Amino acid sequence: MERYTELLQYTAVDREFFEPYGNREIDLADFAEPVQRILPATWTMQRAGIWMHCQPPGVDLPDQGWKIHVSSVASTARIVLSIAAATLAVSQTAFKFAADARMLAAINGKRWPRGGSGKFITVYPVNVDDFRRIIDDLHVALSGYVGPYVLTDRRYRDSRVLHYRYGGIAGPYRTTADGRREYVLRSPDGGLEPDERKPHFHLPTWLRDPFPEEGTDTRERHAHLGGGRFRVRHAISFSSAGGIYLGDDLDAGRRVIIKEARPYIGGGDTAVAMLRKEFRLLRHLAPHGVAPLPVAHFRDWEHSYLVEEYIEGDTLRHWLARRYPWLKTRTTRDDVRRYLGEFAAVFTRFAEALQLAHGAGVSLGDLSFHNCIVTPQGDIRLIDLETAVEEGLDLPADVRTPGFASPRPLRDHPDGARAEDAYAFGANLLAAIMPMNAMLPLDRQAAARFVRRLSEDLGYPHELGAIIASLLDTEATRRTSPIVAMERLRAALDAPSTARPTVSHAPPPDHADALFAYVDAMARRARPDRYVPAGPEVFQTHPWGVAHGAAGVLHAYLRGGRKAPEGLLSFVADGARRRRDRGTNLMHGDAGIAWVLFEAGEGELAADMLRDRMPDTGLCERAGWHDGLAGWGLSRIKAWRETAEEGFLAAAAEAGEVLLRTAVSGDGTLCWPVGDVQPVGLGHGATGVALFLLHLHVATGDERFMRAADAALSFDLAQRGSNPDGDPTWPKQVGGATTFPYLRHGTAGIVAVAARFHACTGDARYRHAVRGAEADLMRRHAMSPGLFEGLAGIGETLLDLAGMFPDSAAGYLAAACHIARGIEPFLVPRHEGLAVPGVELLRLSCDFATGNAGVGAFFDRLHRGGPASFMLDEHLSLAAWRPAAGVVLNS
Repeated sequence: MERYTELLQYTAVDREFFEPYGNREIDLADFAEPVQRILPATWTMQRAGIWMHCQPPGVDLPDQGWKIHVSSVASTARIVLSIAAATLAVSQTAFKFAADARMLAAINGKRWPRGGSGKFITVYPVNVDDFRRIIDDLHVALSGYVGPYVLTDRRYRDSRVLHYRYGGIAGPYRTTADGRREYVLRSPDGGLEPDERKPHFHLPTWLRDPFPEEGTDTRERHAHLGGGRFRVRHAISFSSAGGIYLGDDLDAGRRVIIKEARPYIGGGDTAVAMLRKEFRLLRHLAPHGVAPLPVAHFRDWEHSYLVEEYIEGDTLRHWLARRYPWLKTRTTRDDVRRYLGEFAAVFTRFAEALQLAHGAGVSLGDLSFHNCIVTPQGDIRLIDLETAVEEGLDLPADVRTPGFASPRPLRDHPDGARAEDAYAFGANLLAAIMPMNAMLPLDRQAAARFVRRLSEDLGYPHELGAIIASLLDTEATRRTSPIVAMERLRAALDAPSTARPTVSHAPPPDHADALFAYVDAMARRARPDRYVPAGPEVFQTHPWGVAHGAAGVLHAYLRGGRKAPEGLLSFVADGARRRRDRGTNLMHGDAGIAWVLFEAGEGELAADMLRDRMPDTGLCERAGWHDGLAGWGLSRIKAWRETAEEGFLAAAAEAGEVLLRTAVSGDGTLCWPVGDVQPVGLGHGATGVALFLLHLHVATGDERFMRAADAALSFDLAQRGSNPDGDPTWPKQVGGATTFPYLRHGTAGIVAVAARFHACTGDARYRHAVRGAEADLMRRHAMSPGLFEGLAGIGETLLDLAGMFPDSAAGYLAAACHIARGIEPFLVPRHEGLAVPGVELLRLSCDFATGNAGVGAFFDRLHRGGPASFMLDEHLSLAAWRPAAGVVLNS
């Protein structure tokens, strides 16, 4: 949930593409101009992202020290800022502030990351004495004002706006292997440690609180609330507005849900007011049995709490995820009939619950499959009513789950709220077919494409598409009611069925030209911070990497034999020449950038990037192929093959020795934990390490590396679980409950490596592993089209297998064609070509990992052949196996 909340920060600026919040245009009249009138003319003021930085002349900021954070509610923000600016101008103290009122509203909003929540102004004293004096001056000046509690900090005395913590100011920081900045603190002995910016106060062990007597009052979380009646067992989720907890009602001896609201989050007292409203609505709906029963509403310390009945069951999203027939690779007609019967029964009860709520004068507002519980008996309970409204009493809250709200809501129509609930019901019905709702704001026609494709593939009744369309009508007054919709659906299911699966076995259309045409068009709008629209990670790292940057786009053009957009190669090369730390790993850093530059004929520049002999410490903390030492080492083998410089092979061997020394062994296997987690799979687990060690064995002839490679692959193979058909599949990490068929995590990546082991060694164990797991790849549908964690990556592995097992090539190629047809409904028509929705389908992306470049590369390889990406198969041909250059689809 926190990852999804972070993603949403990149959807607030642009409707088509991910953009950082700091790229939004600001209103200088809100805060900047008033502050400029207060500060002396000698001060500098400049914008950096969401902040305006103000600095007096001749003041050098320390690397680290005590920082002061000032929070404020919106209504007094300009006054608080003016007072603070005047106070700090007198003391010649640097500070920054949220650039305008909309920025502050976001920072104070429920969806802002908790580590930054409430931070309106940050003040930078130059030393501890300065800190003591300034915070005391601000305490006097800002007495009586209120703002959100800053979760990373400790509150100063009785102030409701002043908070402090010790942390980095002007540096230092270190760049992680994937190019992200990790801020660090330098301890008195010269060592570096992370600058903790988590949503709780953290003090380095070598410091003491300058105000220890002031820090004992605040937010210490107690296990008991409500005068000791309620005991918190554990947190279910968090947002900046507060937590949701599973707890016990000790008076009644029952399990309960405890919801928390922090004051001044969401604008004024919105979070507190919404919780109070939710308690009122739960009491109002209690006689109807459609929502949890309310238990209590109270205030504890400064926070408000709502306690409600615990409803046993699954969210509708998880209930559906356990039953989707398209998740099976061998779906039968009985599977489809069973699913249609179950979901029709549950959605009928859903419609009835909604009708009862409407009959009581309550509309739900944000009605998504996250906000419904399906009980073990198949009943529906509506939860999280914070956006619900009682007719005639409440104003609608403009909070919606992406893909579950209509594009043009009726604000003032008497039946507008109910029409919105009807639309949301239709969106949930669509999610019961395929949970692709997040891309509806990008392409409303996608709903019809998915319903049509799933109906063709699984034999759903033809009426289903018309029913969903009638609920999702853009004209609110034409929407059918959920009750009528379900009557139509049950009638369609009861009628003699003529629908049969009609899976096409013809070659799928070649969409590569249209996919790359869209990239060409976006490349004409290249920017310094990103070459083409990409995943949010491009703004967290740099614009040159393989996964989300320009190098991955260039690789896709080169692999397909396409002419790259003018300026693309120079964009990558110029980035590579810059004197900055881009990280060192394969998918985000210099290892991958250099690999692509070798492919582009820029061998001298590429070699210069890789001549560092030993990887940095941060890289050695991770072993993986995507993000760690294995990918770093494989890039050196690539460089050795390109240049014949023995130093590159020596560096790769040294990386191999480090992996051998740091491996955790057990029962004939090897693995490389990351902290308390042991990743599984090609991207981050032992499989990717095995691939590198296999290459190292081929290059050096050292049998130790082959034995270690076998032990590493054996470790991941042993972590297999079972998919709904009982076939092998894999989790992201040891002990993970959810399994995946994808390339970065899951079956496709593990099978791809096992197939290469068989091709190199001829060992039947590896062939058996491939044949035992390949069924998990024989699917048509998944929740993402992308390369790393979607259908395109599964298709790439199927094309690998078609080249490595010629006796079964036809079957693998047919399965790859099914994958291509499964990708088609995701493709968004634009006048420049076809676009791909990226992570979580929220915005369009052209990058290699999630967007057009990766998907287009798969279509190119399917129709025209070509090698696998970043596997270095041409090097494995030094052994007994010579892989096919690619599999060409004959149309």
